[in-house]
Amino acid sequence: MIPSTGKGEQRRRDITDAAAALLLESGPTAVSHRAVARRAGCSLSATTYYFKGLDDLLQAAGEHNIARWAQRAEQVAERVEAGPIPMARAETVRSILAATLPSDEALLGHYLTLLAAGGSPPVARAYRTGRARLNAAILRVLRRVGSPLSVELVIAVVDGAAVSALSEGRDVWTTAERALTQLQEASAPTT
Repeated sequence: MIPSTGKGEQRRRDITDAAAALLLESGPTAVSHRAVARRAGCSLSATTYYFKGLDDLLQAAGEHNIARWAQRAEQVAERVEAGPIPMARAETVRSILAATLPSDEALLGHYLTLLAAGGSPPVARAYRTGRARLNAAILRVLRRVGSPLSVELVIAVVDGAAVSALSEGRDVWTTAERALTQLQEASAPTT
C-alpha cells in the first residue's frame, strides 16, 4: 500500500489527470507510463510507484473522466431543480443537452474516445461503473422538467445526432438540439 501523504496524494492526482487528458485526446492507446510521466512532469518511476500497472492507470483515468461528466450533469440537475417549473420547451431541451453533451472538450475527440474505450477493458469497466452516477443526474433533469423520456433514449438520440453531425461536418449542438426537440414533441401528451 502506498503511504498516504498530502504530497503523495497530489502526485497521484496529477498523474491521473495527465492520463485522463491523454485518454480524452487520443484514446486508450495513447496512455503509457512514459507518455503520462511526460504529461504530468514527473519521473517514469512515479507512474509505476502510484499505479500497479497500465491497467490500473487506465482505470483511474477512465474513472476520472466519467466522474467529470457525471459532475457536469449533477450541476445541471441542481440548477434545474432550483429553477422555475414549468420551463419552455426550448429551455428544457437546452438543459437536457447541457447534462448530456460535454461543452469543455472537443466533441470529435470525446466520441472517438468513447468508441475506443470498448477496446480497453479497464476503461470500459470504469465507464460502465460510472455510468450509473451520470444516468442518475440526467434522470433528475428529465424528471424535474417533466419529461417522460428514459435516460437511455435521450443519450441514444443525443449521441446519435452528435455522431451524425460530426461525420457530416454539421454543428453538433444544433443537430442534437433539433433531434431532441423532435423527440420531446413526439413524446408530449396529446390533448
